Amino acid sequence: MLMPASIPAFLLAASTIIPIATTTTTTPDAKQELRLAIGAILRAQGREARSALQSIAPTQLGTTDRHFRECALLRLNAAGPLPVTSDTPDVNAFTRDLLHLYRTYWRAAALDVDGRPAAERALTDGLARLLGRPVSNIADAEPLVGARLTSYGLFSQEGRTGVLHDLMIWRRSTRKIENVPLPEGGNATQVNYLDGFISRGWSSYFTCNRTGTGGWTTDEGLFVVVPAYKSLSDENFSVNFLAHESQHYSDKKRFGGMPSWRLEYRAKLVEVAYASTTRDRVLDAFTDNQGDDPGDPHSYANRRVLTVLTHRLGVASVADLHTVAIDRLHEAAINALKADSAALDTASHAGSGTHPLR
Repeated sequence: MLMPASIPAFLLAASTIIPIATTTTTTPDAKQELRLAIGAILRAQGREARSALQSIAPTQLGTTDRHFRECALLRLNAAGPLPVTSDTPDVNAFTRDLLHLYRTYWRAAALDVDGRPAAERALTDGLARLLGRPVSNIADAEPLVGARLTSYGLFSQEGRTGVLHDLMIWRRSTRKIENVPLPEGGNATQVNYLDGFISRGWSSYFTCNRTGTGGWTTDEGLFVVVPAYKSLSDENFSVNFLAHESQHYSDKKRFGGMPSWRLEYRAKLVEVAYASTTRDRVLDAFTDNQGDDPGDPHSYANRRVLTVLTHRLGVASVADLHTVAIDRLHEAAINALKADSAALDTASHAGSGTHPLR
């Protein structure tokens, strides 16, 4: 068991987003709208997500999806309540007030993209009041927040996930060494299994824990959000988390600093290289969350992975990636990763910061 500590947050953006499983009783059209809504949530586009959810008639949804729709709409309602929920009832007053501040900020920032600077200022002011001391910005407040949470026997992770400032709080952490195979050589990786969550971050909050951050990587190893996984022995975990995050860990040691989107691009290629039973879910997750903003590493990397794979395989559309022979798909992903590694090595030797995709 690890001692409570606040983890350095510089790689929170390079975290794993869990692919989504849907119920079998929801209509096909409603499933597509749900996918669009969740994709919008993961880009912190609250209005787009709310519109997609509102377009779905509850009668088109199975029980699980209907409850999700109701919960997500409540949390994306500017006039709605901000419930403080956790799997533990005994949340101290500081933590409860802290969660209220962050959830107020998350909702304001997701529903009003242009108003995000104002939402960040409001969060900064609220943190200063809660901490009882002046802070100039959220980043300055984060170590103080982490120290206070540590004093209550809690672990925490602050920093940015995608485009929003995040807050994760949990009670328990267990450390193991895992041997993880990778396309360019395996890793013996320190893995920290986190449980007893009070907050799983903004993406899990808006999706009512349906999807969101499944873990992340720092210099100290991998960190697993245990309740994000139904099993710690299936492909969803071994590929979509362990292989993905181990690639981050390997890349940091091998190449040093690189943009968060580049870390995600390479780790997502590894997911495709090893995905068999989860292929469709992985490709759907990438397809539903694409973007052109490098500041949102997951959506930016998703688009580039899909573009590179369709080009390498010579297929007409992303949809064809679902039906191409699995061995060809795996080979294309591995070759794309190796080509990118060669480009990074060449750029490093040349002293260049430019790393063209292959």
